[in-house]
Amino acid sequence: MAVTLKNIADEAGVSLATVSRVLNNDPQLSVSPETRERIVTIAQRLDYNKRRRQSPINRRLAIVEWYSTEHELSDLYYLNLRLNVERAAQEAGYSTATVFAGNLTSLADPVDGIVAIGKYSARQLEKMKRYADVIVDVDGDALAQSIPCVVPDFVGGITQAVDYLAPQHQRIGMIAGQETTGDQETVVDLRLKTFVNLMQERKRPDNLTWLGDYSDHSGYEQMQAILQLPVDQRPTAVIVANDAMSIGANRALQEASAAGIKLISFGDVAGVANYIYPPLDAIHVPTDQMAMIGIDLISKYMNNQLAPERVVVGTQLVTR
Repeated sequence: MAVTLKNIADEAGVSLATVSRVLNNDPQLSVSPETRERIVTIAQRLDYNKRRRQSPINRRLAIVEWYSTEHELSDLYYLNLRLNVERAAQEAGYSTATVFAGNLTSLADPVDGIVAIGKYSARQLEKMKRYADVIVDVDGDALAQSIPCVVPDFVGGITQAVDYLAPQHQRIGMIAGQETTGDQETVVDLRLKTFVNLMQERKRPDNLTWLGDYSDHSGYEQMQAILQLPVDQRPTAVIVANDAMSIGANRALQEASAAGIKLISFGDVAGVANYIYPPLDAIHVPTDQMAMIGIDLISKYMNNQLAPERVVVGTQLVTR
């Protein structure tokens, strides 16, 4: 069986990209003489047959989706985000390999960078560094792990929704969700945290929150729970944390013929809230722009040694 760069990287304890750059005598690579010698020695011992180096235009990216393929199909946001990242990468001249559920073990060939989509723990991000020197997280705030990232403005988006609803609604609620990383670390949801803080600041009820799992069925169940409350205890407006739960919540309202509860969807991927009946007001998250910024970031960090940065992409209130 042919020896791959991954075999050398595993034995040397370095990333695939580092092995590739050492064996191709990359003059811009900063690596200790000991590490360089270890890589070369292992390659010689394993009789590694070096292939011709790729030109920059053919640099290869791993696009790592934190969801499984099955889970992604039920979440329009992450499906749309991945497709936009793949499109932006290809338009920039990169070849790509997409892996799901954070599974990088299938990458036998080296990649020049990783675009990680979603939320990852510090342990997961550290493992990714074995496969590439340059990582950018799209949708997850990885700055604390010194990884450049691009995230939507959750705080600004929820603030926009509350500012829009507050003049007409005293009792505002939220259907939020709970996420965990692949290794079961709980993810703090800035949407819910911001909502509770805003309700407290404005002396409004801050306990009108329901927690689901971001699925259509979950949104349906949480709205059914709301409808079981006496009318005077229900919220008259509800912010829903993603499109899938908005679809379920709206279905529960239609089945119950319940009037008097206004919905705002957070996400509005590809304008989906416009196709729900009745069309919903929404906080639009520009996934296409996030994807383009993510690819711009990875290109920048491949070519320069810079301090990591977090790019926050603004959201937009869309009324219908």
